[in-house]
Amino acid sequence: ALASGYHNQPEMTQEKLKPSFLDETKTLFRTGDLGKQTAPGIIEFMGRKDNQVKVNGYRIDPGEIEYQLTRYAPIERAIVLPVQVNNQTQLSAYCQTDKTLEIAEIRELLAKFLPVYMIPSYFIFLKQFPLTRHGKLDLHSLRELRETGKSLVNSNYVAPRNYLESNLVSIWEKILSKHPIGIFDNFFEIGGHSLLLSRVVTRVHKELNVSVKLADFFKVPTIAGLATLISQTQYNYQEPISAIPPQKSYPM
Repeated sequence: ALASGYHNQPEMTQEKLKPSFLDETKTLFRTGDLGKQTAPGIIEFMGRKDNQVKVNGYRIDPGEIEYQLTRYAPIERAIVLPVQVNNQTQLSAYCQTDKTLEIAEIRELLAKFLPVYMIPSYFIFLKQFPLTRHGKLDLHSLRELRETGKSLVNSNYVAPRNYLESNLVSIWEKILSKHPIGIFDNFFEIGGHSLLLSRVVTRVHKELNVSVKLADFFKVPTIAGLATLISQTQYNYQEPISAIPPQKSYPM
């Protein structure tokens, strides 16, 4: 599913497309994947020649995300790493700053320049990145910060207060396979990512007859915020007059 070259970019075409060693009349695309051919003729995948990672089926260059993060003045330096959460690969952004920043504001800023699947699920702010004893960036310590960071998830559970919030909680819990979810829990900080976000938007439209935009989630990534947005904006939502929120009880 590749074109024969880059439109009006002959230099890039020459760089990425090389004559095939099997047939000189055809070309091969330089993917950036690294492999080796064994004696029986089998090609073994060895990894990447660059830092690209695959997240939810998309090939992503963390450097592009890091660049956009550092365009935001308070962030001096940024590192984006893939992390494993519930057997899924997600992106975690580590930002060096001495300021107190709002994650929702950063996500909204990134959404102006990056597709939704490139926006990290986790953000960790540090005054100084950890270094090894040789003075190099300690990537292992960065990943441990994501795993042990208490501030990533809101531990104070707050139950839904009305019919709309109760329905939204039900949708989130089914898609995220997480119970319970409080109305102030951040979607991206409790395991949500772009692929699941698309499923949430579809379910909200199907079950509540509301067309929520993906961009809205970056502005209000909580049940409480989303419910307020649905109730007070142009969305055509009418809550049943006699509706009573389903009662739930969870062991605390």
